[in-house]
Amino acid sequence: MAEIWQSEPMRDFAEQVRQSAGMSSADEASRVARATLTTLAEAVSAGQVDELAEGLPEELRNELSQRSGRARSLNKLEFLDRISGEIATTDLETTEEQVRAVLTTLRRWAPSDETADTVEQLPGSIAGLFE
Repeated sequence: MAEIWQSEPMRDFAEQVRQSAGMSSADEASRVARATLTTLAEAVSAGQVDELAEGLPEELRNELSQRSGRARSLNKLEFLDRISGEIATTDLETTEEQVRAVLTTLRRWAPSDETADTVEQLPGSIAGLFE
């Protein structure tokens, strides 16, 4: 089913993810982006999520703003497994490649100091996905 785009910025974000990961469609890239960012939002403080979301398309900001609660401790495998469950794949290598594409795109869109602050809140194994 085709995704209905709400804004030009969301199309741009998804297209950047698609190109970076070599995905076949922007819809697929959008699903991976949403799953990655909502999982990332679970792993950092709510205040950090708000700061990080400032530079993102409205659709992603709205999803992230629905997050509540405290940061959850996740290791890299748990992080990737949660995302792969959301995008219906069992290939963690592919999931990792796609997550890296989302995080690379996030670095371009989010305020630079907020990306650094986010990385500081993550365990090293997850923080390494930003590189």
